[in-house]
Amino acid sequence: MSDKPAYMQHMPHFVAPAAPITIDHAEGSWIYATDGSKWLDFVMGIAVVNTGHCHPKVVAAVREQSTKVSHAQMNMYRSQPMLDLTEKLMDILPEGLDEVMYANSGAEAVENAVKLAKQATRRPGVIAFQNAFHGRTHLTMALTDSALHYRGHFEPLVGSIYHAKYCYPFRTPASEDPTQYALDDVRRVLGSEIYGDDVAAIIVEPIQGEGGFVIPTAEFMQGLRAIADEIGACLIIDEIQAGMGRTGKWFCFEHYGVKPDIMTIAKGIASGYPLSAIAAPKALWDKCVPGSMGGTYGGNAVSCAAGVATIDAMRDEGMLENAARQGEKLMKFFLEKQKQYPAIGDVRGKGLMFAIECVQPGGKEPNAAAAKAFIAECIKRKVIVMGASRFGNCVRFLPAININDADLDHALGVFDEAAKAAFA
Repeated sequence: MSDKPAYMQHMPHFVAPAAPITIDHAEGSWIYATDGSKWLDFVMGIAVVNTGHCHPKVVAAVREQSTKVSHAQMNMYRSQPMLDLTEKLMDILPEGLDEVMYANSGAEAVENAVKLAKQATRRPGVIAFQNAFHGRTHLTMALTDSALHYRGHFEPLVGSIYHAKYCYPFRTPASEDPTQYALDDVRRVLGSEIYGDDVAAIIVEPIQGEGGFVIPTAEFMQGLRAIADEIGACLIIDEIQAGMGRTGKWFCFEHYGVKPDIMTIAKGIASGYPLSAIAAPKALWDKCVPGSMGGTYGGNAVSCAAGVATIDAMRDEGMLENAARQGEKLMKFFLEKQKQYPAIGDVRGKGLMFAIECVQPGGKEPNAAAAKAFIAECIKRKVIVMGASRFGNCVRFLPAININDADLDHALGVFDEAAKAAFA
């Protein structure tokens, strides 16, 4: 007889929910459970529902499109929403990334970005980073290095992937400069593991997501751009979690003064409807063999309609500016908590992509127990947050980027109580 709860009897144990509820409906920043309880969502489908649950503009667009055509396979014929979304993306993408291909998920976007780089350069190798997360498919888990369970027991992994140190200021040895320490390790890879002219791409998250919301220096990102140019490789920036307004800008790389050769977008692009995009210059796409990329559901008409409404809502309602403003409030709050509780080792974030890293008081030894206790105390109080990092010692906060002052203030009150219970 299984010891799993009844609702899990026919589902694998590893998809058990963090919060002990079944959702009936959701609106804005709030989730309403079938038992009548109300929960504040600070995860938003892991940075997917950036515009809040069931945003009226998105709901209206989906409803209208679903009565016209649900799916138009992009190699058979075009749907108007896909054309409209492409035009919207051209308005917010950097100059030069002038063509977009659509897929279904972030992992698919990464797969296709790497395939594009390999076809365009005719090179086999990829440099990724320690602590990175790029997905769970066979290629993307080989790129991933944030935790053993994402890639363990799946050998042999895809080859010609080399991991260098990421710029992690909090965990850089005190005697080292964080930027130089990380860039030197990229040079080490190029000097001892793979020739530069065998590298198709360097792939990097502008903020590491599953790895603990690690924020690099701008100089590190600029250094990667310079190295990619030097060796003739494509710089792929993975904006899947950090993009679509999450950090207070359309895309996180804008904070660093760099531009990618190829960019991946997913999660927040369509407010909960499955969609991803790979953006790159026409000159790269022109080097692809016809039929080498694509998929049945890429550019789904309903998802693209949701994407159009998502961008319109973000722009019309000033959501990027709100993310920046509310992120400042979250930062101020947790910097004060850090002074009170030695278990909070680091406080970091851009906009509403925010985290705390928990340590053993008096040092930097990871303290997963403290992070898990804080998360549990939040969930007791009906605010949903989640963990991150290979050590399980980070707590990440991903509210809707249009969260209002009252809802954020409610969350801060809960976080204050949770910190007292977990860290005191």
